[in-house]
Amino acid sequence: MVRIPPNPAPIRLAAVSAAVAALIGCAAAPASAAPGGAEIGQAQFFADRLAEDPVYVSDHMAGGDLAATHEAMAAAVAPLDVPVFVIAAPAPGGDYRKEPLLAAVHDRLGEDGLYLSVTGGGSALAVAGVAYGVHVPGLADSVTEANLHSSRTAPVTCVERMVGNISSGDAAGRLDATRERIQRDHALYEATASPDPAGSAWSDLADDLDPDSVVGRNNIGFSAGILIGATLAIAAYCARRALRRAAGHVRSGVRR
Repeated sequence: MVRIPPNPAPIRLAAVSAAVAALIGCAAAPASAAPGGAEIGQAQFFADRLAEDPVYVSDHMAGGDLAATHEAMAAAVAPLDVPVFVIAAPAPGGDYRKEPLLAAVHDRLGEDGLYLSVTGGGSALAVAGVAYGVHVPGLADSVTEANLHSSRTAPVTCVERMVGNISSGDAAGRLDATRERIQRDHALYEATASPDPAGSAWSDLADDLDPDSVVGRNNIGFSAGILIGATLAIAAYCARRALRRAAGHVRSGVRR
């Protein structure tokens, strides 16, 4: 670029859908739009940090160990034979892509090289990379392939994957292989998913009412209590109406 366990099917569907969307929309080409006022201030902040150290890691992205995370990222980019500047920070505000931020940082730092960023929070990470004044073959494919894994990896792993793709000399092949694997996983999910939502609902209901499980027995007891209560309420209502009708007939007979 986890209480009662949730039903894994929607989680798998969401993960596969996100990966398929990434196959269509991911790209690492620099964008032309410049960031706005807030982003310019943030770009200056990053430029100042990178002037002191080419690898900047925010506390929020360090996983509780800033020194170790910084060291790991510095080691990850060391094999590259071009100057590298790395930003690992929470996602900037706004909907703009990350490349304009890197462009603004480059303008303020004034140093050519490969600029990489890992932004986001938790498991929602996004990676970006832009080269200024240096040649980095396969950069776009390297970033796109890393983005296909960014939702399941740590910031350091995102950087390691980008650098690994670049260093391999076959970023395009790696990207194709990852896309094919994701497509296979998606096809397998579609083939094994229940085609009948109603059938799936009945299956879930049968599981919830399984008398061999504690939950099933509790559900059966709860459902039986509701059913008995509803039956008694209906019976009482019908009896009351019958008594009212009988009383009405008696009164009309007396009047005659």
